[in-house]
Amino acid sequence: MRESIPFLEQLASKLGTTVEKLWEVLLKQAPISGTIDFIVCIILTLVAMQCFRFVNRKTTVPAKTGKDEYPSAQWEEEGAVLAWIGIGILFLIIGLIIIFAVNNIAAAFLNPEYWALKKILGVFTK
Repeated sequence: MRESIPFLEQLASKLGTTVEKLWEVLLKQAPISGTIDFIVCIILTLVAMQCFRFVNRKTTVPAKTGKDEYPSAQWEEEGAVLAWIGIGILFLIIGLIIIFAVNNIAAAFLNPEYWALKKILGVFTK
């Protein structure tokens, strides 16, 4: 934290404000960032669910209707396998995004000071 004070003072002087004002702005930004991250997680979940429903609908074999052929919209078996592999990869990627976002969302709402400190210290780790 001691390393960040000179950085904040230098940044504040360049912006023509005080360290206290910068800290206040960061604390106000925490719930905004948390809300945006939460909305993105919800949208990604909804997209994944819609993709799952689409692939499930297109690859599920319908009940026998007395005909020996599949409907024209039915995919070939290889295409179905590729579609399910794609859905699995999509779920994995979205799951990882959500897992890493949960910490940021919780910190933004429950402990905005910690969130702001992480943002400041993140500048030094880059």
